[in-house]
Amino acid sequence: MSISFRAAFAACFVVMAPLMGVASAQTWPDKPLRLAVPFAAGGTTDLLGRLVAEGIAPELGQPVVVVNRAGAGGSLGAAEVARAAPDGYSLLLGTPGTQAINAYVYKSIGYDPRKDFAPVAYVVQVPNVLLTNPQSGFKTMADVVRAAKANPGKLNWGSPGVGSSGHLMLEMLKQRAQVDITHVPYKGASQANNDLLGGQIQLSGDNLPTALPFINSGKLVAFAVTSKDAVPTAPGVAPVSATLPGFELTSWFVLMAPAGTPSPVVNRLNAAVENWLAKPETRKRLSELSALPVGGSPDSLGRHLESEQRKYRDLTTAAKIEPQ
Repeated sequence: MSISFRAAFAACFVVMAPLMGVASAQTWPDKPLRLAVPFAAGGTTDLLGRLVAEGIAPELGQPVVVVNRAGAGGSLGAAEVARAAPDGYSLLLGTPGTQAINAYVYKSIGYDPRKDFAPVAYVVQVPNVLLTNPQSGFKTMADVVRAAKANPGKLNWGSPGVGSSGHLMLEMLKQRAQVDITHVPYKGASQANNDLLGGQIQLSGDNLPTALPFINSGKLVAFAVTSKDAVPTAPGVAPVSATLPGFELTSWFVLMAPAGTPSPVVNRLNAAVENWLAKPETRKRLSELSALPVGGSPDSLGRHLESEQRKYRDLTTAAKIEPQ
């Protein structure tokens, strides 16, 4: 092959490569997709992941298989997707932990949340709820703040572990209210909930969908929600911001793909999520779970993630959380 022919062939390949990518995207998907849920079955992330998979499968014309991959605050499942081929067949249901918190609380998570993912779609936002047991006598956020100021360090707050969203809710509360509440880290949410139910600890925070059965049964008392506004599924429970202006710390769930996934594939995935979120039956089901559908473009999701990463960087730094 002559040098001139090689040069011409290379130039032709450069021109054709984007067209080859478009052609590949036009035939995508031609097999089932895999959605990694980076937490165990049964929790809020798993429930929402299965709803997303079920909802977008008809839009894509292929099954979407949910795979639970728990561990290290979601980092194990996220790392697997980060290392997967960027072909649109491996997806992640990202959370504040996987996309914004873990990089600041673990020494190594096996991926870079900024560089190793392509944002696809902002699916839903879920309020967190602050909880106490009936024995405590607390009914409102103001009750808790007064008790904490009167008894520094004597109230105990349980969380699923250092750096978890439950822990960071406490740290933001302590910073905004200028109170001293003792953090009690557990190895998981179920252990923290058991001790809260039993009265061994007085306070905790959780996703509202997970906590609703305990609240509705009267086993636990919700004294505040962490969203900007009140939530219909928790009537009579005021937002923390009513007592501590500017307080907002919600959970969110986003669809992510490995970095390098072709833009046409990302855009089709985004459209599938948008179409599913727009359906009245979807919005009704999400409302029942206290989940607010969000949607938007991949670019808008990227900006949201950057903002959340800055927020949690500042919060973990102020709380002096050492990476473990």
